[in-house]
Amino acid sequence: MLLRLLPCSSWRQQRVWIQATGAGAATSSTAQAQRQQHMDDEGNHMSRNVSNFEPSIWGDFFLTYSSPLASSTQQQRKMIEQAERLKERVSKNISASSNCNLYQRMQLIDVLERLCLDHLFKEEINVILTDINNADVSGCDLQTVALWFFLFRKHGYRVSPDVFANFIDEQGSFAANSPMDLLNLYNAASLRANGEMILDEAVSFTKRHLESILTSIEGQFAHEVKCALEIPTPRRVRIYEAKHNISGHGEGYEVIMDLAKLNSDLMQLQHQQELRIITRWWKDIELQSRLSFARDRIVECYFWVVGVYYEPSYARSRIILTKVLAIVSILDDTYDVYGTSQECELFTKCVERSVYPLTTKTIYSTMNNIGMYDLKI
Repeated sequence: MLLRLLPCSSWRQQRVWIQATGAGAATSSTAQAQRQQHMDDEGNHMSRNVSNFEPSIWGDFFLTYSSPLASSTQQQRKMIEQAERLKERVSKNISASSNCNLYQRMQLIDVLERLCLDHLFKEEINVILTDINNADVSGCDLQTVALWFFLFRKHGYRVSPDVFANFIDEQGSFAANSPMDLLNLYNAASLRANGEMILDEAVSFTKRHLESILTSIEGQFAHEVKCALEIPTPRRVRIYEAKHNISGHGEGYEVIMDLAKLNSDLMQLQHQQELRIITRWWKDIELQSRLSFARDRIVECYFWVVGVYYEPSYARSRIILTKVLAIVSILDDTYDVYGTSQECELFTKCVERSVYPLTTKTIYSTMNNIGMYDLKI
C-alpha cells in the first residue's frame, strides 16, 4: 500500500533539524513552504508548513472551451466520415505493399507508428511483421538491417544484435554510408539490452558521428537528429512527437498524411472533451477549496496519462487514472508540505484501518468515489 511505504520517521527527523537550526522556512522538492505555529487539542505548540504553490493556469478553461476544429456535432460527424474514407484508402495501400521490397514495407510501418496511426491498422501491421519476420537480411544494407532490428525488437520479437557484425570493419567502426544510416543504427541500438556489447559500441559510434554532423544538416532531418540525441526515439512520447512527424513524411505518403492530420484533430477533440469531464469532477468535489494547501494540477496529470494511453479506446482509463494521480498528488502534498509528523502517522493508520476522523474524511471519501463519477464521453 502506498501510504504504508511513506517514511513518517523522516518527517520527525526533518522537523527536529529545522527547530535545531532555527530555520524559518522548510524547502520541499516542489515548493517553498512557510511555517506557522498552531495549537493542538492539548494546548501544545506545533509547527505546520503553509504551501506556496502557484495556482493553476487552466482554471475553468475546458469547461467552456469550444474548439474551432468542430464547432458543431454535424461538423465533427463529417470529420469522422472523412477519416473512415481515408482509412480505407490507407488500408488498401498497406495491402498493396506486398509487392514492394523489404525496406519499403518496413518504412511504411515506421511511418504509421511515428504518426500514431498504428492503432487503426493493427491487423495489417501484424500481417506484414509476420510475413517479414523470417526475412534474410544478411545481404541487405545497414539502413535496412537497422530498421528491421528496430521494428522487431520494438514489437517484442527476439532478434539478435549479431546482424550488425557484418558492418564492422577491421578498425571497429561501422560501415555507415550516410547520415540516415547513422540515425537508423542509433535508433536500433537504443533498444539494446544489458550485455549487448555490439549495440553499446554502436550507440557510442553513431552518437559521436551524429553530433559531429549536426551543424552541417538542416530541415526536418536535422530536427529529428537533434531530438534523437537528446532522447532516443524509442524513449520519446509518441503522441507529442506526432505533430512534428506529420510535416516530415509528406513525400510519397500523401494519403497517410491527410489521415494523420485528421486523426490528430479528432483525438484532440476527444481529449478536450475528457478534460471537460475531469475538470467538472475536480470542481464538483471542491478539494481545492477545502484543501487549499495542495497543488491544483489536474490538467497536468491528464497530460501525463495521455503520453502513455492516447488511443481513443482508452478514454475511460485516462479519466480514472487522471483522478488517481490527482489524489496521489494531494496525498503527496499532505505528507510533504502540510501535515505534521503526528498527523501523517495518524492518517496512515486511518487509511490502513479504513477508519478515519473528520480531518481525513475529505481525501479518503474522494479516494473511494473516484470510480463512481459519471464517465460518459
